[in-house]
Amino acid sequence: MFHDQKEHLQFLQICSDFICLAALHYLVLPLLLSMTTPSFTLPASIMPHQTIRTCVCRVEHLFCLFPFWTVIPIILMNKLKGYKPAPPPDIKSIYRHALILSTLSVGVSSLLFYIFDVKQERVLLFSVILFLLLFLILTLNRLYIYYCLRKNNGNPNLIRHLLLVGSGLRSRSLVSLIEKNPQWGLRITGFLTNQNDDIGKKIAGKEILGKVDQLPDIVYYHYTDCVVYTGDDNYAPYHDLLLKSCASMGIDFATTQKRALNLPIRKGRIFTDYIGDIEVKLIKFVYFRPRAVFFKRIFDLTASSILITLCLPFWITIAISIKITSPGPVFFKQERIGKYGKKFILFKFRSMVGGAEKMQEALLHLNEMDGPAFKIKEDPRQTITGRFLRRTSLDELPQLFNVFRGDISLVGPRPAIEKEVLQYLPIERKRLSVPQGITCIWQVSGRNNIKFDEWMKLDLMYIDNLSTAQDFKILIKTIPAVLMKNGAY
Repeated sequence: MFHDQKEHLQFLQICSDFICLAALHYLVLPLLLSMTTPSFTLPASIMPHQTIRTCVCRVEHLFCLFPFWTVIPIILMNKLKGYKPAPPPDIKSIYRHALILSTLSVGVSSLLFYIFDVKQERVLLFSVILFLLLFLILTLNRLYIYYCLRKNNGNPNLIRHLLLVGSGLRSRSLVSLIEKNPQWGLRITGFLTNQNDDIGKKIAGKEILGKVDQLPDIVYYHYTDCVVYTGDDNYAPYHDLLLKSCASMGIDFATTQKRALNLPIRKGRIFTDYIGDIEVKLIKFVYFRPRAVFFKRIFDLTASSILITLCLPFWITIAISIKITSPGPVFFKQERIGKYGKKFILFKFRSMVGGAEKMQEALLHLNEMDGPAFKIKEDPRQTITGRFLRRTSLDELPQLFNVFRGDISLVGPRPAIEKEVLQYLPIERKRLSVPQGITCIWQVSGRNNIKFDEWMKLDLMYIDNLSTAQDFKILIKTIPAVLMKNGAY
């Protein structure tokens, strides 16, 4: 398991434990106390009757203390190094961690019982009930994470898809090791070779996908998180070429070579990791810390949910307007390219006549964008409603559903169609190394008024300076850019 996987797993465990403890202290514990302690009552939202809520001890005092009782066991667990990044979880460690945290939490809860004068004979009973409930919840939670590591290929934070360089003994040994240990969260995409005759052959059920110099095309057509140089014979001359190719595309590179790297790499982006007993040097050319990734996803989920709800009147009005002014569906669906070339369906309000995509070739001479992008300011395919939607960017509202689903983020390079991506230079493929988004530097800098090359440079600048602060700045700048209709058509 790689460093960032361990970090994400650690953070995931802390957050899930916090949720479990919060549920215990805010739901189960008040219920137990309210049934047996006359000086304790549930809050009005749970028990509304005034006669029941009248009490000697105000419930607000207890609820003010609950956050401390929720956080203290997690702090103690952390001090005991229970969350320290470690090898992937196994069944024994799952039970051990659940047992330790349950014990710590019940110890804190017992103190709570004492503070609120729970009868001594009840303390033991409550402690046993709480311990069993919490141990069960924590164990199931960790077993679910363990199951995801072993079975799930879709979680981009826990699972890494590896493209191995070479098809010799070392590569075969590595495949065998990974296949026997799916809980490491590693999956094999395929192999690279230096022999034309080897292409298409299979090793342990995984295909040799192409030659080393075809790397940019191979990682586009086959989802890959990391290229791994295994040190097989006859592949040493390709090491630096692979390193530079991965750097230009923003794909992780892992190597068994221990010599100095002939490429300037930012401090803090090189990690020493192990695949079983095999030591590798992992280089992350695009690195967003797991905590930042987590909070970015939480923000996307929360913001998209709120915006979808608040914009409900617009949804209804726009849908009616589209149906009245032109025949056809309300929504336009198009396949786009996401992170590392993963395809997804993008949603927009339909702003053009039916069959608009088939008419594009006939209108190529009107294209006002350079490069592979296609834009026409006064596009004859636009409907009356569509022209207004495009000018105000309201046609992009349905993309909030893509954000909610996790296909894209609120902030990130705009997802392109496959035809455009196939024309990218290798350096421009770096756009695909991060989640695509609704808005980015290009959108707040003039959109369609900017040439394609400059657009690509702005996206690469965003990727090279990834940060939460940068995302918020872009979101704030997006509001006036949309209102001023800057470069929108």
